Amino acid sequence: MSKYFKIFTIVTVLCLCYCLNSHAQRLNPLSSSLEALRPVNIFPANAESGYDFRDRNKAVQPSSFKAKRNTLSGPVFTAEVTSPAKGHTDVQTTWKSSGFVKRGDILLARFAIRSIYAKQESGEAVVYFFVNQGVAPFERNIIIDLSVGAEWKTVDVPFKAVHDMAASEGIIGFTFGALAQKVEIAGVQVLNFESKTTLAALPLTKFTYPGREEGAAWRREALKRIEQLRTAPINIKVIDAAGKGVTGASVHLNLVQSDFIWGTAANEALLGDELPHSANYRKYLKELFNTAVIENGFKAGVWQGKPERRQQTMRAFNWLETQGFRQRGHNAVWPGWKFNPALFKQIAEMDTAKFRQLIEDDVRSKMTTLKGRVIAWDVINEPVHEKDLQKHLPPDIAVQWFKLAKSIDPEAQLFINEYSMLNSIYSPKNIQEYLDTIASLRKGGAPIEAIGIQGHVGRQPRAPAQVISDLDLFVETGLPVQITEFDINSPDEELQADYTRDFLIACYSHPVISGFNKWGFWEGAHWKPDAAMFRRDWSAKPNAAIWRKWVTGKWKTNATVTTEAKGLATTRGHFGKYEITVTKGGKTVKAIYQLSKESGPATIKL
Repeated sequence: MSKYFKIFTIVTVLCLCYCLNSHAQRLNPLSSSLEALRPVNIFPANAESGYDFRDRNKAVQPSSFKAKRNTLSGPVFTAEVTSPAKGHTDVQTTWKSSGFVKRGDILLARFAIRSIYAKQESGEAVVYFFVNQGVAPFERNIIIDLSVGAEWKTVDVPFKAVHDMAASEGIIGFTFGALAQKVEIAGVQVLNFESKTTLAALPLTKFTYPGREEGAAWRREALKRIEQLRTAPINIKVIDAAGKGVTGASVHLNLVQSDFIWGTAANEALLGDELPHSANYRKYLKELFNTAVIENGFKAGVWQGKPERRQQTMRAFNWLETQGFRQRGHNAVWPGWKFNPALFKQIAEMDTAKFRQLIEDDVRSKMTTLKGRVIAWDVINEPVHEKDLQKHLPPDIAVQWFKLAKSIDPEAQLFINEYSMLNSIYSPKNIQEYLDTIASLRKGGAPIEAIGIQGHVGRQPRAPAQVISDLDLFVETGLPVQITEFDINSPDEELQADYTRDFLIACYSHPVISGFNKWGFWEGAHWKPDAAMFRRDWSAKPNAAIWRKWVTGKWKTNATVTTEAKGLATTRGHFGKYEITVTKGGKTVKAIYQLSKESGPATIKL
């Protein structure tokens, strides 16, 4: 690990470029002072025909890396991988450097890049850029990972040479093998400034997004909608034994259970077993969330696996239940081979009737176990992207899965759940495909009662105003929508915190949204560690402060008011169940009050 960190001479964070016209791949010009230094571009001038593409995994077929001529800005290289390799570096392209580099030289890598498509939850492609020695000891000079969205993104990466490299001894490359994806790369340069400047003097671009600025108009409007949509007046009258109003009584209101879902995925091992971090995990889970979903334990691959894993899952579920958490079931069916027992595929290829029965038995097993104990089920997870199981079953099988779920647990709200929305320029297109799928299933009789949007965000956040307009597209369904798996996977903690705030505000302000669930919160048990709210040592990141400020602060009403004439006290609160404590003259009375738009005043006898 120490050697790995030695290759980084500067920590880099990348930026957005929102232009999408035909000139978008042009790089921003260097300042005149830097141009005056006459840096040497060691990226080969004949790169259009001189690249070397490697595919070390024969399972990745077909794949390509080819250049097309663009007279405005040189070649645009297109890379496509139709199925992921075993390792990210198994699919890569490299070029030999064309100029001498001395140890300690200051260099600037520059290029433009965008994703055509990428098969993952955030919709972003994943590409690594590197410069290293082409001869022993093959030391890296720089390596950065890029999450690439649909917009052209200009990348400026300053770094310092670790070793001398003669011409053709340096290797400049990109790797692509992590995902099925297609990207375009243009304007590649690696400029050597030698010792004529410093790293600090070179451009270093950062991610951002429109609407991030303080006082943004979209945010002001959204906060006003939240007041109108999520709150109502609370009117309390305190009376004495004779029915006369009590003036000067202290009335404390505490929202103990919000109507709105504020949830997270919960790690079954940390809850079901006594592990070193279990105590902290439970503590912060109880502090920050009112709803939970077992992260993996009810997926077929786990539920049908080792008995001890099922027992662990149920211990975790039972603990959450005793702590008063509302729980969601995830998931009844996830129709991709890789998410199911290997036996499923083997049986499917031999006996489709038996295969169908296997799936139905799995659904019955877990849904019957949790009947009456969960508020919702993700009945089918990712049906737009995952269709392996359906290829061996009748065309209406998804409808039948929903009907089966309804027959087992009629009280649970039945969700369909999908990714690649609210996070890129392609969101409206992806949403429309999702809506078409939902409409088709409902027409066939599927009792879909709510829509899940996973909400995974990469390093290139979508403007909050566009998130709101994306959510508008769901209004026509008449169904409630929940953000089921939110995270923002970025090492830029300031950006992460700001976007967490703005994504929360955008979603909570929209009338179709009934809940917001994160997909984990601690780095030590997070599928995307950079997305966590707490570091491995349990120190809080800035996004944790944002969650506390808004979700468990501003939006979890906790107020004290004093009764005025006739014993009346008035305030405003977010919808949900309140504990009201009235105190005067040494006497205290508690009462429970449910606030909704239709709630009348509460009368409490002191």
